[in-house]
Amino acid sequence: MAITRKSQKRNGEQQNNLNSKKSRKKVVKKTNVDEDQIFESVGSGRSLKRADQHTEDLGQRKKAKGKQKEDVNLIDKGEDKSPQIHDAQQMDTVDMEVDEEEEEEDEIDWETVELPHMITDQVNNNHSEDNNPVYKDVEIVFEAPRAVLKKSKWEIEYQRNLREWTHNSHIITLMAHYAIRNRWCSSDKAKAQCLKIVPEHARKLLSNNTTESSIITGIKWILNWWKNYFSITGPGLVTRPYSDFEDISHSFLQDMIAKRESNENAEWVDNLDEFVNLLLKKEGTSDLCSELFVSILRSCNCDARLVCSLQPVPYKIPPNYKKQNTDESTGQEETQESLLFQFRTPTRTHVDQNVQLRQTNAKPPCIWVEVYCPESKRWICVDPIRSIIDKPALMEPAVLNRSNQLSFVLAFDEKKKHYITDVTRRYTSNMDKANRLRDRPLTKREQGAGMRPWSEILLSILCHKPKMNEKERLEMKDLEKQEKKERMPTSIGAFKNHPIYALERHLKKFEVLYPREPILGSIRGEKIYPRQCVKVVSTADAFRKQGREIIKGEQPIKMVKSTATTIEKKRIHEMAKQEGQEVLVPCYGEWQTQKIIPDPVVDGKVPKNSFGNIDLFVPEMLPAGAVHIPIRGIGKLAKRLGVDYADAVTGFEFVKMRSVPIIEGIVVAKEFQFVLMEALEEQEKDEAVRAIEKQEKEVYLRWRKLIKGLLVKARVDNEYGTSKSTDNDSDMWTTFNMDDTHGGGFLPEDD
Repeated sequence: MAITRKSQKRNGEQQNNLNSKKSRKKVVKKTNVDEDQIFESVGSGRSLKRADQHTEDLGQRKKAKGKQKEDVNLIDKGEDKSPQIHDAQQMDTVDMEVDEEEEEEDEIDWETVELPHMITDQVNNNHSEDNNPVYKDVEIVFEAPRAVLKKSKWEIEYQRNLREWTHNSHIITLMAHYAIRNRWCSSDKAKAQCLKIVPEHARKLLSNNTTESSIITGIKWILNWWKNYFSITGPGLVTRPYSDFEDISHSFLQDMIAKRESNENAEWVDNLDEFVNLLLKKEGTSDLCSELFVSILRSCNCDARLVCSLQPVPYKIPPNYKKQNTDESTGQEETQESLLFQFRTPTRTHVDQNVQLRQTNAKPPCIWVEVYCPESKRWICVDPIRSIIDKPALMEPAVLNRSNQLSFVLAFDEKKKHYITDVTRRYTSNMDKANRLRDRPLTKREQGAGMRPWSEILLSILCHKPKMNEKERLEMKDLEKQEKKERMPTSIGAFKNHPIYALERHLKKFEVLYPREPILGSIRGEKIYPRQCVKVVSTADAFRKQGREIIKGEQPIKMVKSTATTIEKKRIHEMAKQEGQEVLVPCYGEWQTQKIIPDPVVDGKVPKNSFGNIDLFVPEMLPAGAVHIPIRGIGKLAKRLGVDYADAVTGFEFVKMRSVPIIEGIVVAKEFQFVLMEALEEQEKDEAVRAIEKQEKEVYLRWRKLIKGLLVKARVDNEYGTSKSTDNDSDMWTTFNMDDTHGGGFLPEDD
C-alpha cells in the first residue's frame, strides 16, 4: 500500500503525526470524520498522512475553541489561566492561520511513498470496527485495441505506380484493339458483305452526290434501315473501377482466354470471319453496332472513320463506401457496403437493351462515326445507336456517369493505315478535366526537370503528321477554335491551372499578370484574366544566366521571399530575422530585360569581371573579337606564353553549401587562337615522348631488378646450399650457372 507525502517541507510534523497513533484515533472519533472520505483521498492521489493531519488540525481547532470558552469563564470569575488568548479577535486570528495552512498544503507537491505496516494495520483496524469492507485490489479490464498496420511509404508508392502502369497499359491495349477493328471495317470481305444487305437507293444517294445535304439525307436513310436490321444486346466496353481488377489472378485470365469467354460488355471476336458473321447474325453490343456501321458507310464510298472514346482503368482509387462490422457470436469482421443513398427505387426485372440504348435521351455510347463532307470541308458526327447526326455536344457523357469517362477520343482513318487523330477537344466542354483523367499531374520537381506527361508523349508519337494536306490543316484549326471556345468554369477551384482562364489568387511565386487586361469576367468579386496574361518573372541573377540584363531605370514588378541555399545567404537570413525583417528579392519580367552585349576585345586584352574571369553562360555572351577554347589546363600554357586570357565561367554548382563556379577553358583574342593551338600540340607531343621514355625506363629498371635478384639467389644457393638438394629450382639454377656443358638452359635427362 502506498501513500503520498509532501516535498521536504513538513518532515518534522509528519514524523510526529505518524508516531501519535492514539491522539489520531481520538481526533477521528471526536470530529466524526468519515473514514471513507479519508480512503477516497488516498485513491485520488492524496495521502492518508494529509487526511490524518487534517482531522487532527480540526480536533485541535475545536480544542482551542473549547479552551477559549473555559478561559472566558475563568475571566468572568477573575481567573486568567490563558494569557495567549484574551478576546474573540485573537481567536479569529487563530482560525485564519489554520485556514492559511490548509491552503498552503493544497499548493504543495505530493509524491507517492510506501505506507508503513503499522499504519496499514491501523487503517484495517479502524475499518473493521465500523464493519466497512476495504477493497485492496481493483482490477479494470480493457479490450486491447486492434493493431492498425499502416502502409509504408514504399508500399504506397508501389501501389500508386502499379495503378499508373495498369492504366497506361490498358490505354495501349485499347488503342490496339480499336486499330484492329478499324482494319476489319476496311477489309474487302466486310465491304462486300455490306454491299449485299445495304438498300440500293441509299447506297446510290451516298455514292453519287457529294453535297452536305445529300450526304446527310443518305445517312438518314441508312440509319432508319439499320435500326430495324441490327439489334443491340447490351453496352460495349465501359469504365470499370480499379477495385474490380485488383483481385483478379493471372490464372483467371488464362482460363477466360482458354475458354474464349468475355464479360457481358463485349463479344469474343477472334478474327475477320467471325466479325463478318456477326453482321449476318444481326445482333451484338453497341460497340459492334457502330463498328459495322462504319464498314457499311465505307462500302458506300464515304470517307468515314471510327471514333472511339477509350475507357481505361482509372489510375485513381475512388472513395470507398465500406464499413467494418463485427459479429458478436463469432468475433469475425464482416464487410458491408453502405449505400450512398439509403432509399432507392427497385430496379425492373427485365430491360430491353435494344429499346433503352436507342432512345434519343439515352446515355451516349463510347463508339460512333465521323463522315467527311467535301463541300463544307468538315467532319460530320454520326451516332448510329441513337440515330443522331451532326450534334457533337450530345456525345459528351454526364458528369455523374461513372461508366463513361471522356478522356481519350481518337479517330481512326480508313485510307491511311494506323493513322490516328486526337479529336477530344471536339466532344468535350471541359478539356482540363479530360487531361486530368488521362494521367497524373507532374510534380514540381518533374516539371523543373523538363519532363512531359505520359499521355502527351504517347499522342505525339501516334498522332504525328509529318506532311499535312489541306483537309488535315483545316481540322487542326477547327480543333484549336474548339479549345478556345471552352466554357468558363463555374467554381473558383476549377480556375487553378486552367489552360485558358486564370485568377490572381492562383498565381505562383514567380508569376504575375501582365498586362492586366482584357478582363473576361468576374467570379465572386475576383477578376478573370486570360491565361496568356500570366507571365513568369525571375531575378536579375537568373536572367544573367540566360544572357540577359535588366534595363536601366526598370523597377521590380514583384518582390518574393529569398530562399537560403548557401551558407552566406543563411547568414543574411539570420541577421534579418534577428532584426525582425524578411529578405526579399526583386523580380523582373522578360520585357524589362535586354540581351547582354559584352565589351569587345581591344589590343588583345579580354574584358574581365571583378573576379578576374568572364561569364559565358550562353554563346551570345562571348565578346566580339574573342574565341572560347574549352580545353582544360590550357590557361597555364597561355600564361607561360604571355597571352592575355580569362577563365570561362559557364555555370555554378553547389558543393558543401557553397556556390562554386564551373570553369570550362579560357577566352582569348582570335589572333592568339592558332598560336595557342600549335603550342598545345607541341606540348602534347613532348608530354607523349616523355611518357614513353619514362615507361621504357621503368621497364628496364624492372628487368634489371628481376635479373639481379635471380643472380643473387643463384650465388647464394651455390655457396651456402647442399650439393644434393631436393629443391628442383635450386638444382636448376646451380646447373645453369656452374656447368656450361648443358647449354640452352635445359636440365639433363638423368635429372
